[in-house]
Amino acid sequence: MHLLGALAPQLTPVPISTGVATILVAVIMTMHVQFAAWQQGGYIILAVSDFMGWKRKSEHHDRFSRGLVTMLGASFALGGSLAIFAVVILFTGLWSHFWVTLLRVLFWPLLAEAAAFVGEIACLYPLYARWEQLGRVRGLRVGLEVLLFVNASIQMLLINMVASYMLTPRPAFNLPLIMFNPTMIPLEIHRFVGNIAFAGAIIALVAGIRLLRRAKAPQLRAYVDWMGQYGLVWAIGFTIAQPLVGWEYAKEIQLHAYASWYDMMLGGLSVAFLFQVFLLGLIFTGGIFYLWRRVRASGFRSPALAVCTALSFLAWLLISTPSSLAWSYESVFAANANVPIWQGGLLIPWGAMIPWKLTALVTFTGVAIVAITLYLKHVSRGRLHWGDAGKSQAVALIAVGVSISLIMALMGYIRENSRGPFLITNHMLINQQQDFTPPSASGPALNGPASGVSIIMPSDLHP
Repeated sequence: MHLLGALAPQLTPVPISTGVATILVAVIMTMHVQFAAWQQGGYIILAVSDFMGWKRKSEHHDRFSRGLVTMLGASFALGGSLAIFAVVILFTGLWSHFWVTLLRVLFWPLLAEAAAFVGEIACLYPLYARWEQLGRVRGLRVGLEVLLFVNASIQMLLINMVASYMLTPRPAFNLPLIMFNPTMIPLEIHRFVGNIAFAGAIIALVAGIRLLRRAKAPQLRAYVDWMGQYGLVWAIGFTIAQPLVGWEYAKEIQLHAYASWYDMMLGGLSVAFLFQVFLLGLIFTGGIFYLWRRVRASGFRSPALAVCTALSFLAWLLISTPSSLAWSYESVFAANANVPIWQGGLLIPWGAMIPWKLTALVTFTGVAIVAITLYLKHVSRGRLHWGDAGKSQAVALIAVGVSISLIMALMGYIRENSRGPFLITNHMLINQQQDFTPPSASGPALNGPASGVSIIMPSDLHP
């Protein structure tokens, strides 16, 4: 670790602005995170589907597993390339002081993450290239799929340690406290569950697009119809846990990084957070609407699913209501208008988090559990005829897939920007970790507090 400190680079100028460098990282890493989430979630869906095809002799599950491993193998190459580009070019080249500091603090977790990355490759590409041959020993193939998911999950766990440390850092000389900082476990559960829901939603999205393209061959349409509902059940089933996990994650941020929490809930990021819960409501409402209409498409009436759809829509309206008619609470106070709108102010009381948005979250959870249970009852009794899905069901599948993709990107934007102006909360400022303009003297200063903020220096990071 001392050797790494001695090799830490000087802050040298680069030929672009801080804003451009920030945008490059945001775009590349947002794309990478989507691919990484798809891979981790897709691996467990692959293992479960292949196992079900094996034990149930299901042609749909067998066909789906073969197609899914092809998609996962092809997409991994692009997602992995984005990660390597970000580390080698963006972090090392544009944010070198930050990146070397992070390596010194979290060297062992990042080394283990790289090893798990190699393990993922070692498991994925034999499946991708030798699918049929491995099918001769089906148990071995399923076991390799489970091992693939384990490797991806280890990677995600270790990266979540890095992301959570940046938000709620702990003393740099205590590795266990760094790794298991206050927001690590909620973030891990949040992303673990969310990644599986995301993979299911992408499967539903692909099926919805294919349905809209009018797959006319009866056998193909039946398979695509089945695939859409299969992906959606994964998506909605795992999204059910998100309100509870997200609430716990927000509480940990409030307790250990209050400034970030305030910015998310009441400050400049509150509008983005409102759009996030709007998308969450769209995921639940669109998904439950699909379940109701899919049952109707096969000729069965389900008043209970209709009621679930109506309740979900009302909860969506409630959770999407802003708490004020201003950009943030600072704007409300600046206008001296912190009274309800009927008293001439800017506040909307039924848009508050407690109790109204909390009520909406509880409603979504309960209604979604009931709706999926009712829908699976129809499926288990053989009442649905695959191939009956129409345009409204296809649109609902696409809406859920697009919404989950947007909400994942938005969650990352909110979490990363809530730390501003820090890269590591209270320890490293964005504009003090690297100099993006030519120096006027011998070079930019490396140390010294600014505005009462401590900057991490090599001497502060002894393990």
